[in-house]
Amino acid sequence: MADVDLDLDSGDEEEAPKSSKKMIIIIAVVLLLILGIVGGLFVGGVFDSEPDATEASQSADGETGGDGESSAADVAPEEIADVSYWPLEPAFVLNFEGKSKARFMQIGLEVSTTSEKSYAAVKKHLPVIRNEIVLLLSGQKYEEMVTPEGKEQLRAELIETINIILKKHKAKKGIDNIYFTSFVMQ
Repeated sequence: MADVDLDLDSGDEEEAPKSSKKMIIIIAVVLLLILGIVGGLFVGGVFDSEPDATEASQSADGETGGDGESSAADVAPEEIADVSYWPLEPAFVLNFEGKSKARFMQIGLEVSTTSEKSYAAVKKHLPVIRNEIVLLLSGQKYEEMVTPEGKEQLRAELIETINIILKKHKAKKGIDNIYFTSFVMQ
């Protein structure tokens, strides 16, 4: 019979170290990613060992500590009302009277409140509210509107106007604030 010489090791010696080096690099990168994620969770506060102010102020039976009075920190997060913002759309577009530099004004407004019922009242009486806002805005002077103080005064007047309308229509709570989301004069 013929003598067959099988050389199984030829050429594979160089490929094995290359693939093992690649494997080591891949494992190192994966471990670094895992360590980065875990470190990020610690920095982000997911694994904080200190309890919240609400947890620290409560005793084992669930009562608040101290003198019996509760503060905002003692209230559970679900009991604190979130502030919600709603736009009064479309934006208000008006013109200035007289000989001013600007002829038109466009103002975008959003109301904020902690009560869903307040916004429901705003939505229900929106035609009246928009009418009063248009009347209030149309009486403004360009010279007053270009100053920060004039804009802040207008904002205070808008809040008061809306809350008066809501009170007049028997809403229990008015809006908390109003914000200019756009303010263009040209």
